[in-house]
Amino acid sequence: MSRALTLTTLVVSSLALIVSGWTAIKLHQSQSDQRVITARGLVIQDANGQARVILGAPVPDPVSQGVTQGPRASPLSGLILLGADGSERGGYGTADVGDEAVLTLDDARGTTEVFKVTANPDRGATLVVKHQNNTGAMLSSWQGKPELIFLSDNGQSHYVRPGSQAAP
Repeated sequence: MSRALTLTTLVVSSLALIVSGWTAIKLHQSQSDQRVITARGLVIQDANGQARVILGAPVPDPVSQGVTQGPRASPLSGLILLGADGSERGGYGTADVGDEAVLTLDDARGTTEVFKVTANPDRGATLVVKHQNNTGAMLSSWQGKPELIFLSDNGQSHYVRPGSQAAP
């Protein structure tokens, strides 16, 4: 009986040492500077528990003052910035449809994109600067030629294109 007890003790002790060693190696790997975290999303909250930064593939639909503003034009993967009330204030990402890269800054309510840059590898780039009253300017190479468009608050557009007369 003594021999069986000694052998059992030796086997259990050996297993405990192996498990401890394996755990130590895994713990070291998880704290290594070379580690990689794989996830579909990450939400960073402020001290009050309000989401302020969202990294995602894809990111959720835009929200303004707690209300979803409907689906995005295309699923977007990237970084979304949120205001203190949770409203979307801007972001940077790539669209699943159209292969576009987009950078936006939104108004305080999160309902108007007041600054937007869109880049498409096949169609050029567009910069839009807009006020909440819908006045704004757009600089684009979308149609293969430079174009400058001014929008007045009454919805009237003034275009400036190479070879055409300047806007009044």
